[in-house]
Amino acid sequence: MKTSVTISAILGLAGLSSAHYTFDKLLVNDVKQGGDNTYIRKHTRGYMPTKGDEILAKDFVCNTNAQAAPQVMTVKPGDKIGFQQAFGANGIEHPGPTQVYMTAAKNGAKNEDGSGEWFKVAQSKICKAGNAESLRTDAWCSWKENNVNFVMPESVPDGEYLVRAEHIALHGAHAGAAEFYYACAQIKVQGSKATAISGPTTKIPGVYAVKDKAINFSLWGSSTSYPETPGIDVIAGGEIRGSADGKSGDKRVAAPGGSGASSNKAAAAPAANNNGAPAPFNNNAAAPSGNNGGMGFGGKANVNAAAAGSSSCQNRKAKRFES
Repeated sequence: MKTSVTISAILGLAGLSSAHYTFDKLLVNDVKQGGDNTYIRKHTRGYMPTKGDEILAKDFVCNTNAQAAPQVMTVKPGDKIGFQQAFGANGIEHPGPTQVYMTAAKNGAKNEDGSGEWFKVAQSKICKAGNAESLRTDAWCSWKENNVNFVMPESVPDGEYLVRAEHIALHGAHAGAAEFYYACAQIKVQGSKATAISGPTTKIPGVYAVKDKAINFSLWGSSTSYPETPGIDVIAGGEIRGSADGKSGDKRVAAPGGSGASSNKAAAAPAANNNGAPAPFNNNAAAPSGNNGGMGFGGKANVNAAAAGSSSCQNRKAKRFES
């Protein structure tokens, strides 16, 4: 049995190894905005993934030699934002989760270097329950989609941000070779009623460690679920798509605020300046709970929201603002 699983893994890797990609087009409500790299920073890695200890390098922020894009896209809470594949790619065919992180651009998105604190606004996992084979293919929410997408949360204050979309391909994760595909967009949020972010923050690089369970998870056994969650928790009000086992289907729900984290008070961030940087973080806001269940967008409770496990990185690297 061990031999057959190994052979299956080798054959699977051979079939997936050529399907590399990157992102260079920005979508807003499924409509392309501008041209290639108008709003998404261009980098020199091309369609090749980041692997292994490369996730600890400075270029892991927005990818190798990423340069500021010429324009900043203005969006409002509730808009669907997508990072579309480049080079005529027509769909993600690597199994694995997606994440979207944001960092406040205090001096404008074009000038932001990404060295500050990042928070997670969205994640997707499994949208279709099935067997072990489907976990290696189409169980994932992102399977065959040509973009990493999310809905801008109501809980993100007005201001300019770098927004980093990421897909982690797990077909080689069992051998320490998870593949990271990612890029950064320059976005301005306008029309939000929020004044603070409630949730954990992290540094990039630093959000993942090379040995984290979430990025060393084997798809080549009998597992039908992905109980790990890469990186930190999604902020309160951020988007959680799918679940650990896919039994909830392809649903997007809002991450709740936690009631048990009142001792983790957030310290004030720099106040908004003339370029629209975000308002201070809320000193009294509770961080989101780790179960990632909660309220659906629009305030309806979704009882099917699955609990998501936290990675070792969450306990080690996730950092809450402290007074």
